[in-house]
Amino acid sequence: MEKVDLTSLPGKIPIGISCLDELTGGGLESEVITEIYGEGGAGKTNISMQFAISTIREGGQVLYLDTEGFSVERFLQISGGDSSMADGLILYRVSSLEDQDLAILRVPKILEKTRKVRLIIIDSFTEYFRLEASADAASRAAGFQKELSSLAASALKFRVPVLLTNQIYQSPDSGNLHPFGGYVIDHVMKAIFRVEKTKDGKRRLVVVKHRSIKEGTSREFRITEYGLSCE
Repeated sequence: MEKVDLTSLPGKIPIGISCLDELTGGGLESEVITEIYGEGGAGKTNISMQFAISTIREGGQVLYLDTEGFSVERFLQISGGDSSMADGLILYRVSSLEDQDLAILRVPKILEKTRKVRLIIIDSFTEYFRLEASADAASRAAGFQKELSSLAASALKFRVPVLLTNQIYQSPDSGNLHPFGGYVIDHVMKAIFRVEKTKDGKRRLVVVKHRSIKEGTSREFRITEYGLSCE
C-alpha cells in the first residue's frame, strides 16, 4: 500500500481560456479521466487542441491519439503560427479499433520513455467502436472496459489527466441525445462535460458530472479563427 503525499499532488491542467478555466475549477484534474461529448462540429476537437497548446506552452508534452483526422493547420492556427509548438505534440493517427487497442496498450511505455508527457488526449475515443456494426453490446462493453482500465491505470501511475472526446446518439425511445457508450463509459469518468451549439453561433460547455462542481453549471464561448474566446 502506497502512502499519498497530499502536499505533492500534481496541479490541474488549464485550458488557458478564462471562462472555461473558471467553469472547470482550474482545468483538467490529474490522475483521472475527463470526458467531453457533443454533436459533430460542436467544438470537441478545438477544445482538445486548446488544452494541448496550453500544456505545451507550460513546458509539457501531450500524447494525442487521433481518430478524427487531426488538422495540423488548425493546430498551428490556434497556436498563433508558432511551429515550435508541434515539438511538444506526440501525435498518433489511429486507423482502426485494433490499432486503438494497441496504441492504448503502448501508452505506459511512451510515458515511461519520455517522462515529459503532462496530458493524454484521445479524440475521439468511441469513433471506431461506433463504426463496429458487427459488435454486440457485450463485446463492445468489454472493449470499453479494457481500454478505459488501461488509461485509468496510466493516469494514476504517471499522475496525468486523460481527456476523451465522445460522440452522441439519439435514443429511439425518448429522442434525447446521449453520449455513446452509456453507463459503461460514464461510470469510469470522474468529470463529464457536454459541449453544445447555441442559436446565436456560440458554444456552451455544461457540467454533466463532477466531484466538486454543481451539475448544470455552464459557460458560453466562441470558436474563432485563432481558437476559443470568452464573451
